Amino acid sequence: MNIKTLGIVIALILIMFMSAIETSIVSLALPTIRDDLNVTASISLIFAVYFIAIVIANPIVGELLDRTKIIYITLLGLVLFTIGSLFSGMSSTFAILIASRFVQGLGAGIMMALSQIVPKLAFKIPLRYKIMGIVGSVWGISSIIGPVLGGGILEFATWHWLFFVNIPIAIVAMILVILTFHFEHETTTASHKLDIKGLMLFYIFIFFLMFAVMNESYWYLNVLSFVIAIMMGIVLIKNEKGVSTPFFPVREFNKTIILVFITDFLYAIMLMGYNLYMPIYLQEELGLSPLQSGFVIFPISFAWLVLNFTLDKIEAKMSRKGLYIFAFTLLMVCGILIIAGTKTPVFMAFSLLLAGVSFGTVYTKDSVITQEETSPQNMKRMMSLYTLTKSLGNSIGSTIMGTVYGASITFINLPIHNVILLSIVILIILFVLWNTLYKQQGNTLKS
Repeated sequence: MNIKTLGIVIALILIMFMSAIETSIVSLALPTIRDDLNVTASISLIFAVYFIAIVIANPIVGELLDRTKIIYITLLGLVLFTIGSLFSGMSSTFAILIASRFVQGLGAGIMMALSQIVPKLAFKIPLRYKIMGIVGSVWGISSIIGPVLGGGILEFATWHWLFFVNIPIAIVAMILVILTFHFEHETTTASHKLDIKGLMLFYIFIFFLMFAVMNESYWYLNVLSFVIAIMMGIVLIKNEKGVSTPFFPVREFNKTIILVFITDFLYAIMLMGYNLYMPIYLQEELGLSPLQSGFVIFPISFAWLVLNFTLDKIEAKMSRKGLYIFAFTLLMVCGILIIAGTKTPVFMAFSLLLAGVSFGTVYTKDSVITQEETSPQNMKRMMSLYTLTKSLGNSIGSTIMGTVYGASITFINLPIHNVILLSIVILIILFVLWNTLYKQQGNTLKS
């Protein structure tokens, strides 16, 4: 690994680390922030606006990359994230904090989309697998570092420094990006007009879809929003079929790509169950500390990372569909083992190694298939939409899994079992989809 490659990898790690750690590090200070700023609204807005901003930023990245080089878009994301972090730390009112978190989320959304595109431009397979594994594992590692770093900061300083800590990291990332984000095969095609109508229809569709899932007031508003989302989706598809360079490239969505996007969305929902509500269960029901619960779920990240160093050898021995069925089976076995040993954290930790292999396999393959099997002119747009799919799965999944976790079911004693059982249902759906819809296309792509 040469110096430029190392610089790119470190920059990607820092970018993903800042985006991923925001939830775990800030959550520790919610009571303090609420008291200090005299918050009368829902304190969860601190997270809600951050996720909403990410969803807004994700899809536009591909369009921006058609008009300018990736180095400038990356720096834009870092600058927005830094400004958002600075003003979040300087906030004297809750309104200023929420506005700053929105700006921070826009930066995070841009950086998250780029983390899926840079490996395609910078690395060839199998090195790309390894880099994506390293970057992907950052999400899980942040679940351990977050509570430790956040707790240490709150021990010796005020909550404002939970945001200020991002600034030196962002500056280092900016320097590395300026020095290393120069790619030989990068192209820009700025001749076409921006598909304004398609862009607006797409965002309206996303708005009503998220509202349908996340609204907690009147149930009929959820139903109405879901119906409107479907209608807007149909209008969007019809509109984009008649556009020469559409914002939403409908023609790229063959059966394999659709299946990959569905799989990624459903896996993002399940990952929220494991990454968010497993630690909550360990702390609330078993009495573990945040740090201890982080170590219990750390095997997900460890196995995810190790898997990507051997994925090219594993996939050489099985078909693409076989690889996905293998991943689904591992996660289902993991769920069954956790249900059987929910009272034993050490047993759960070893079981979660299977989850790490499963998540690592699916996320890496989904990303690479999208990179390789879409046309070069639409690859950046498709990778932005792929990242959006994951972000939507995370946002919607955190809501769905939270509702399921808190549900009272007669024959289930422990709330984490609700999450695991829903994950098993999702896996059964994926088994059916891959066995009925996927058709092996020879050896078109074994990557």
